Amino acid sequence: MKKIIFLLIVLLVSSTVEAAKIDAYKEILAGHRYTIRYDNLTPAPRVTNRDVAELYGKSGLIVEQNDFFVNRPLRGVITENGENKYEEIGYQDFYQCRLMRGGENFIFTRYKNKKGATEYFGNKKGKVEANSRNYLAELLAGESFGDNNFTEMMNALNADYKFINSGTLEGGLTFEDFLLQEENKLSAIRYYFEGDKLVKISFASYGRDARGEVQGSKCIVKILEFTNLPDESLLKLPAGLKDTTKR
Repeated sequence: MKKIIFLLIVLLVSSTVEAAKIDAYKEILAGHRYTIRYDNLTPAPRVTNRDVAELYGKSGLIVEQNDFFVNRPLRGVITENGENKYEEIGYQDFYQCRLMRGGENFIFTRYKNKKGATEYFGNKKGKVEANSRNYLAELLAGESFGDNNFTEMMNALNADYKFINSGTLEGGLTFEDFLLQEENKLSAIRYYFEGDKLVKISFASYGRDARGEVQGSKCIVKILEFTNLPDESLLKLPAGLKDTTKR
């Protein structure tokens, strides 16, 4: 917690110069044509001693896996082409997936069976039913980008974060820092670049909860790909997953 607070204080007193490199990525997101692949290097914390993730959907649950989404890094993929968008987040052979296409949501899990073959589970094994998208909720909460931490990082590109500082680190990476000051919360975000290429993002925030206690969080993400080329292969239901929606 002290490190988070120290980082935010440093950003507050840093000198201000013009940000430039992150603007290209803002334009990519605004164009709604992109593919992003990343590793979240800050695993979700353990909440209880009985953390359980449902791997195969909301109904007809086949397997429960303890500690699946805690205490380990996660890999995510997001691609969008206009109204069509795909998100996935997971670890090793298990991925939670969401395809938004034609005003509908398809939520399913991709996993490897005991023989190593890829299978899918939506509402049933090999089948998925669509739900309508709630566009109003999405507008109020901002767009989603896989897990919560990465979503906040991406939405920060179009939020009221103020540019604070930029510079060069030992080893040649450059960075650009941004800060958001709210009534009971401070949030800082740093974008790292190799040349003009975005390679890493770090995020830290702290504030007071309803009881007045200081709460903080931090996250580091490694960017594997961030381009303006949608991966069309992901913007449709995969072979092996049948759409059983009654329309």
